[in-house]
Amino acid sequence: MFSVDKLNSIVTPYYYYDTQLLRKTLEVIKQECEKHENFHVHYAVKANANPKILRIISQYGFGADCVSGGEIKAAIEAGFPADKVVYAGVGKSDWEINLGLEKGIACFNVESIAELEVIEELAVAANKTANVAFRINPNIGAHTHANITTGLAENKFGIAMQDMENVIERATTMNNINVVGLHFHIGSQILDMGDFKALCNRINELQVQLGKHHIYVQSINVGGGLGVNYDSPDRQPIPDFKEYFHTYTKHLRLREGQQLHFELGRSVVAQCGSLISR
Repeated sequence: MFSVDKLNSIVTPYYYYDTQLLRKTLEVIKQECEKHENFHVHYAVKANANPKILRIISQYGFGADCVSGGEIKAAIEAGFPADKVVYAGVGKSDWEINLGLEKGIACFNVESIAELEVIEELAVAANKTANVAFRINPNIGAHTHANITTGLAENKFGIAMQDMENVIERATTMNNINVVGLHFHIGSQILDMGDFKALCNRINELQVQLGKHHIYVQSINVGGGLGVNYDSPDRQPIPDFKEYFHTYTKHLRLREGQQLHFELGRSVVAQCGSLISR
């Protein structure tokens, strides 16, 4: 808790960040994640790109999920290792892709064949190899606001499931592309663990389908989407990360040696911020 008197001299409006709560939240995530040697957390920078917030999060050994060249720069400047930076998002421009190649980021999450071809062209020109994960649209609805669901076939994001095999096979013909995984994201502010269970079941089906074609990937990225309690924030200042990770442990059937990546954003930082105004 903070003293209102202490803040009275500051001109409003402004954001106040409780870094003590942020660190407690990060500690819980770290403890729960480390129970699983193949679990990896990336902080979704779009949730809050405040430089001090980024520096604190980077101290806990997490990676960064970025959706722009500016976020890649901000994450690396804040101390996130480039080899733990994942670049997602639609409409990646050439300079942003080149920045990712130059910095040697972990992976590009690719949304389409057209984007894959651009990354390949730029990687050839830079004499680099680009690690890519294909964002698959799993056609799963999430129990959240309609405008922040991202995993339905009608949504603009990702590659349709029926195109998945052709896209992967196309990528294997590219000398400067290395396919490392599959990426999914079904929405934001999700509090119903049943939605994540449904995603696990769909991924299990897709892995069986790919296995029939002898296609195996190193990693599965399930995105983020875990919500926070906006109605009673003081009652639950830290989301239930234990149940969140347990849902994937229980329902997702990973292949031997396969790595599981998460992109947590809102659930990491939302509760530590307050808008102060008069």
